[in-house]
Amino acid sequence: MKQKLLFLFLLTFSIAIAKPKEKTTVNPAIGILMSATNFGVDVFYNISIKNTGEETLTNVFVTQGPNTFGMTFWFGTIATLAPGEEITGLTAQKLGSGCYDQSQVIVHATPSSTTTEITDLSSDPFGYDNNGLPGTYYNNLPTTSSYFVYVNGTQDGVYQDLNNNSIVDVGDVINYTYTVSGGSDGGEIYDSNAIVTDPVFTGGFYITTGIHYITQADVDLGYVYNNSYIISFGPCDVGGYFDDESYCACPNPNGANIVTPLTSLLPNRISGNVKFNTNNDNCTTGLNFPNRRVNTTDGTYTYASYTNAAGNYQILIPNVGNYTTSALTNLNANFTSNPSSTTTVSSGSGVNYNNTNYCISSAANFADLTVNMFNINQAIPGNAATYRIVYTNHGSTNLNGSVQLTFDNGKLTFGNSTPIQNSSTTNTLTWNYTNLLPFESRQINLSFNVLIPPAVNVNDLLNFTVVANPIAGDSNVSNNTMIWEQIVRSSFDPNDKTVIEGSTITTAEGNNYLTYVTRFQNTGTANATTVVIKETLDADLDWNTFEPIASSHTADIQLRYGNDLTYTFSNIDLPYESANEPASNGWMVYKIKPKSNFTIGDIASSNSNIYFDYNPPILTNTVTTEMVALSINETIQSNFTLYPNPTSNHFVVEMQNEISAQYEIFDLNGKRLQANTVQHLKPIDISAFQSGFYFVTINTEQGKATYKLVKN
Repeated sequence: MKQKLLFLFLLTFSIAIAKPKEKTTVNPAIGILMSATNFGVDVFYNISIKNTGEETLTNVFVTQGPNTFGMTFWFGTIATLAPGEEITGLTAQKLGSGCYDQSQVIVHATPSSTTTEITDLSSDPFGYDNNGLPGTYYNNLPTTSSYFVYVNGTQDGVYQDLNNNSIVDVGDVINYTYTVSGGSDGGEIYDSNAIVTDPVFTGGFYITTGIHYITQADVDLGYVYNNSYIISFGPCDVGGYFDDESYCACPNPNGANIVTPLTSLLPNRISGNVKFNTNNDNCTTGLNFPNRRVNTTDGTYTYASYTNAAGNYQILIPNVGNYTTSALTNLNANFTSNPSSTTTVSSGSGVNYNNTNYCISSAANFADLTVNMFNINQAIPGNAATYRIVYTNHGSTNLNGSVQLTFDNGKLTFGNSTPIQNSSTTNTLTWNYTNLLPFESRQINLSFNVLIPPAVNVNDLLNFTVVANPIAGDSNVSNNTMIWEQIVRSSFDPNDKTVIEGSTITTAEGNNYLTYVTRFQNTGTANATTVVIKETLDADLDWNTFEPIASSHTADIQLRYGNDLTYTFSNIDLPYESANEPASNGWMVYKIKPKSNFTIGDIASSNSNIYFDYNPPILTNTVTTEMVALSINETIQSNFTLYPNPTSNHFVVEMQNEISAQYEIFDLNGKRLQANTVQHLKPIDISAFQSGFYFVTINTEQGKATYKLVKN
């Protein structure tokens, strides 16, 4: 049995060895590669086909695949393709494909053993699949091609001392030149920190300019930073950032692509504090002295600034020179300063010479109360008009008293005031105050409604008289009263200039102050970080008499070379009009006298440049004041003199030429209190009158004249 089994096994094994081995069948396969070359927006393709199987293929041809609309093949059908055989150098094209293209074609073939067609989707030999493997016959990678034109740009910035004051400050500019090359359909230049002239260009080579108006923040940094770039219009054009043509190794915390240094030397400054000596302790416990002018001079030029509410000041000065500084300018002769002056040697860059402090003392107690009134907006028929009264103690003792305003109730109706008035009549408002400290200022904000025509018409005058009491004992009673005739306007300009005293003054008024109001409003589309007001004081104005009165926001005031005035409202964050109309407004007020030689026919003018951040300045209207000859009434007025004035019990009228005349005495409410014939030097008794302010009108056949009289 075992022998039979062994025989059968050997027989089967011998048969198996003797049978020939069958060949393994390989599936037919084909592959195609396609690469691309751009000539503009036209694409030319290079195609390779390979028989990747082990069976001869027939009827091999190529057709369009995904995204190949418009492709033209420059070869036909391949009759046969042996296993492993590869054909290269086949070409195709697609015209006007655009800036970026992804295309694939399909190769078709028929195996010799079957009629079933096989295909393959083309692959890009220079592409990579998701696994990072290069394109082969076994990948299906789209063939990618692109045509982009890069637009190149350079930018050059040059600092210019536009206001020609030899100091880097607001009012100066950076002038930029932009050069662009490349591109076909043009584009637009964008600069985050400059105004570009004709920023849209048409393509090719292009040059234009731009400007940046320097802000106080730029001055503090010493550099201007710009992010500027090109937005291209052409579908195949590629813009980008400008290259800085005047590159410097400058600090660049903002990551800007353009950095322009203003100067290698930042201005130096003298800073310190001014106090008023109230307790005879050399200002150890003194009062902060606000709005005190501090001057410094190198003997040729004078620079000045004013203390803030805390008594602090800073004066910008050049980088070289010896400077003598004092805080006594325009102070009464009763005042002294410790020290009287200091000397500073300026050198280096950006140096702050600090702790230059002054203690102001008074040799004798005296009173000097002043009052000013000005408009916050224009008076227009049918609209609300707002005003501010500012009263200041320029004396050395504390004051208690009142402020009284008389207005024309036939043209105005009173709205409200802050603080609220203590008493009122139909045409008079009175506010009481207590403990007004030396050099302290307080304010009254008030509004009136301007009546409509025919009660009030354009160019009508609104009459105001404001009086600050006490007058008795005041060392300068002339500044206790302000009489103002405001002109009614027809329209509203948010950025304008006003001179309170009007377009004419007489020779008798030549030694009085002129009061200037500059108003501004942010009519843009974003908050303004910094607002700067600059002006050049008229040559007929005496800069030594310049005094700031008030401003809507805290301002740094610099006065250089006698007439270069700058108000800087830093970090004002002024809202734009459509976001908050009331808060979008601001203003500043100062007073200044004409020069002593200002005479008939001379005209003093004033206008302001208003800078909102780095935008170009807004120029206000120009206001003028001309000195004119005396009118008939003024000729009459010069014939009469009242004295003593102030007086306690009586006064007399002195006549240069004795003529027939009558006098009338009125109080501030217009009530006639007394009248009689004028007699040369005959005493007129007013002992029964209360202390205060009165008007004396003298009537003659030629006309009349009115005088102010103070009763102690």
